[in-house]
Amino acid sequence: MTESFPSFAVMLYLDRDEVYPVTRITTGVFGEPGGHRYLLQAQFGPDVFSWMLNQRQAMVLVRQLPKLLADIQREYPELQDPLVAAQPNLALSDPVTPLFRVGRISLGYDRIHDLVVLTLIDADALVAMLDFDENESEQRGHQIYATRGQALLLSQHTEQVVAAGRPYCPVCDEPIDETGHFCMPATARDRQTGELLH
Repeated sequence: MTESFPSFAVMLYLDRDEVYPVTRITTGVFGEPGGHRYLLQAQFGPDVFSWMLNQRQAMVLVRQLPKLLADIQREYPELQDPLVAAQPNLALSDPVTPLFRVGRISLGYDRIHDLVVLTLIDADALVAMLDFDENESEQRGHQIYATRGQALLLSQHTEQVVAAGRPYCPVCDEPIDETGHFCMPATARDRQTGELLH
């Protein structure tokens, strides 16, 4: 299946009365060397939930969350700077079994509750979009609400997690292997999604 790249909505307004941020949100890797998988993990009170990401999606968190936070601060200058924990615990917790493999990540902001919203769409649900109504498929996604401080920490920590893995090519944004790297030209990619054209 062709990976779908994230789409972003800078400002998302929700009219729900009760929305609560996660207790903790982090990323990490699991599996044997050479077969590492990235996880996004959120904790709601005592409950821990995990989702599988690919390295490109992890990089999205690194690059797009700071941009979103900057957009929020620019749009709403009355907001204080994000509150960040002094010594956050960002290690993965058990269980690390992912609920699903993420096919799309959307980032947004709920101004009413001052929370960053991460919407994770199941990769299998993206396939279902070919046969069903898109809105029906979107409902299979999971929404995670985090404070701006949690989102900032998530971006910073994910950058460290990705940096510990294979380096990324600054030209084509693909991981560089120990044996070398074939850099695909920009004309081989879709301008909007970044996907390889077949």
